[in-house]
Amino acid sequence: MKKQEKDDIFASQLPGILHYHQLMLADGVRNKLLFEAIKRHVTGETSFLDIGAGTGVWAILAAKLGAKRVVAVEIEESLIPVLFRHAQENGVADKIEIIHGNVDDVKIRGKFDVIVSELFGSFAIGEQVVKSFVNLRNRFLAAGGVLIPQKMTLFAAPVYTERNVQNIPAELPISCDFLKSLKMNYSWDAQIADRQKLKFLVEPKELLSFDFRTVETAPSLKNLSQSWQLNDLSAANAVAVFNSSTFDDGIVMDNFNSQSWGTTIYEFQPFAAKAGEIKFDLMLDEKKSIWSVSLLSEPDAKPKNYSPAFAVTRLRMAQQMTPHRRFNAPKPKNKKSQKTKPRP
Repeated sequence: MKKQEKDDIFASQLPGILHYHQLMLADGVRNKLLFEAIKRHVTGETSFLDIGAGTGVWAILAAKLGAKRVVAVEIEESLIPVLFRHAQENGVADKIEIIHGNVDDVKIRGKFDVIVSELFGSFAIGEQVVKSFVNLRNRFLAAGGVLIPQKMTLFAAPVYTERNVQNIPAELPISCDFLKSLKMNYSWDAQIADRQKLKFLVEPKELLSFDFRTVETAPSLKNLSQSWQLNDLSAANAVAVFNSSTFDDGIVMDNFNSQSWGTTIYEFQPFAAKAGEIKFDLMLDEKKSIWSVSLLSEPDAKPKNYSPAFAVTRLRMAQQMTPHRRFNAPKPKNKKSQKTKPRP
């Protein structure tokens, strides 16, 4: 790849990177709890490793707390100078060793008493994340050392969302239910403003939990399931799924209340029944999700199944059955294949 092409890619990705990290730095809930966990364990005798250091705040804080050694590892090239400049701003640039690279590949001498790692990206419970945590734990964590975060838990709860009942098209005397039914096969991320409009119908329950300090292999995400007893089944039109992070003993962040973490909403068509028990089944991977909602209290009720694949199949079938005329743009003529006429 030519230098200009690399520069163009660098420039196109930079706005998204800066926006994401500004969002993370503005998350006071996350910042306060994570800093509290770090302060518990950093002294003048501490060796501190920050994996996925980003803009460098945790490495900088560890240095300011007096850690004897601080190493910051970041894979994103554009954040390396940002990290250094922030360290300069805070007077600790000479106390932080900055490494540009992937945690799975970098070589660092020695072990560390405290490791803070934010390798999550958009799929915090994925197989690659767990593998990276096991790798850094085995390679870099000293005996008796502290790993932050300690634990990740996935919760779910039936909710009511206004978005599911919006009339479309707005202010027009026609219906567009087919589009709405297709869209229901795609989950969506509720940001902090959207979450304030969600109505929880019961307390969330645990779908999955694992401890980064002891996990050896990624847990299966193919058979996540939970059920709830509801007083009014007709009020439930979605299931909200979100994480909870345990940074240290007694320091737990409910990620539903954190503006830098998303909450995934899985919509479904409500059941007409009143009180009863609802069951939610979810299969996850990084590329797709499949979910099903069934009524345990009424075994004869047909389960409601959703997946992006279902939307594609329905649309393709409808396309084949739709009477229409199709016009294709003419293919450009190949100048090389055209025969030149001899001049008179």
